[in-house]
Amino acid sequence: MARINDMKVTSHVGRDLLASAAAFKTEAAVVWEYVVNGLQYVDRGTTPRVSVQVDQSDRSIAISDNGRGMTDKDLQHYFTMHGENVDRLTGRAGRGKFGTGKSAAFGIAKSLRVETVRDGLRNVVALTRDMIERSDGKDIPLEWRVRNERFDSPNGTTILIEDVVLRQIRTAPVIEYIERHLQAFRAVAPEVAVNDHVCVYREPEIESEHRFEPSPEQLEVIGPVQLLIKVARAPLPDAEQGVVITAGLGNLVAVERAGTENKEFGPYLLGEVDVPALENPAIPIAPYDSSRSLQLNLEHPVASVLVGFIGARLEQVRAELVRRAKDSRKSEQARRLEMQAQRIAELLNTDFNTVRDRLTSIKTVTAKPGSAGARFGSGGSGDEGPDSWVKGTLERGTLERTDKERKPGNGRGRTAPTVAVSGVPDPEGKEPIDPAGTGDGTRRRPRGGFQVVYRNLGRTEHRSRYEERSLSILINLDHPVLSAALSDGSVEEPGVRRLSYEIAFSEYAMALGYELLKHDPNMPADDLLYEVRSSLNRVALSAAPLYR
Repeated sequence: MARINDMKVTSHVGRDLLASAAAFKTEAAVVWEYVVNGLQYVDRGTTPRVSVQVDQSDRSIAISDNGRGMTDKDLQHYFTMHGENVDRLTGRAGRGKFGTGKSAAFGIAKSLRVETVRDGLRNVVALTRDMIERSDGKDIPLEWRVRNERFDSPNGTTILIEDVVLRQIRTAPVIEYIERHLQAFRAVAPEVAVNDHVCVYREPEIESEHRFEPSPEQLEVIGPVQLLIKVARAPLPDAEQGVVITAGLGNLVAVERAGTENKEFGPYLLGEVDVPALENPAIPIAPYDSSRSLQLNLEHPVASVLVGFIGARLEQVRAELVRRAKDSRKSEQARRLEMQAQRIAELLNTDFNTVRDRLTSIKTVTAKPGSAGARFGSGGSGDEGPDSWVKGTLERGTLERTDKERKPGNGRGRTAPTVAVSGVPDPEGKEPIDPAGTGDGTRRRPRGGFQVVYRNLGRTEHRSRYEERSLSILINLDHPVLSAALSDGSVEEPGVRRLSYEIAFSEYAMALGYELLKHDPNMPADDLLYEVRSSLNRVALSAAPLYR
């Protein structure tokens, strides 16, 4: 029986390597893993250059760089699973934290060859999936094809990925992935080409930039960082949205969108922030994992505060964009609402004038001469001069009265509504009147004076109201039904127009009923209901073509 102090934690190297390889599921993620090494590990003063060659017929990908290359000892360290990155040991921030990059090729292929030159010595090493699977678990013997060969060539490394198992090696996603991630390296002006395409990080056209610093409480955790949020002029593709988070030059660890991608103007936002505190070795929880998911671990104290900081500022910028857009829409919406209201008012007044003219015509034949016109302002049109007045709001005056009683019956013999009662100007008068027409060539007030006005009356108010003194039908923009309709579309949307018509027509019918009841308080309820229904049906039928 083994003693407890003889027990050890062990690992099957082959399975470990293949498990790490499973994190690299696409050609884009695999290629970038090797491209980024070529960008980061260069000699001082060297502009990093990387060439990616995709050979569809040969089922291979070659990534060549002008980096500093590797010696045979460097190669041995490179192929040590989870080996500590030498640069990180010297305090230089960068990728390579998990030591799993050498496994990336086996996420999509069966063979990996590394050709590298360092200080005039060339080394070539090969590893295949068969070699990994045949290993005993303790280690995996590498195939040294060339070792420390004298070679007159600049420093650099070529990674050859062969026997790619994907049905097709897609170059477009590789290019997009590289160009997106080049943002983290723009300070060293890298040059990367995929086949004949030169990859360039193309920052979208920016409308505005916003810089933020953490609060004193956040500063204690994430350090003196500066968050830059930019607003693009047009919506961005998914790959270009969000705040790029680095932990040192070239060490891209995450892209944070904080849920704004599904909100209005969220796709317009991008930015960057460098947070060295994410690499604090004193914190035992990892801020991100080896899967290259570009997501932070919210259990990490720095990551948690950082994501909250970024999310709040992204939402602040987004909310301001929404507010500005709403203000802009309100101005345009107000103009469109006024036009819509005028169309509705014209339709209502046309209906009222038609009914009034018919009543006037009937009464002209059956009553004493002039009686109907005196009572109901007959004759004339919307072009009447200022000497023709009707009940309104602008001037003091006296309205014409009638003492004729209503005849009983189902609405037959009933006098017209008093909405268009004629009047005369009188400085001492106590009743408001308006000119039936301006007479000056400007837009005339519709005869009878009905107006339709969109107004913010409050969410708890009715959806419409009849304002007797100004002869106005007020449509409540704050009513939940109309507010919801407007939030989903413009005033010109068929659904919004139809809702406006229905509200205005209903209020118009009730307004006529109200005026009739004022004129005859003893009107039977069934007569009143008949008139309201009749008016509503009549005006709705006349407006039928507008519902299309």
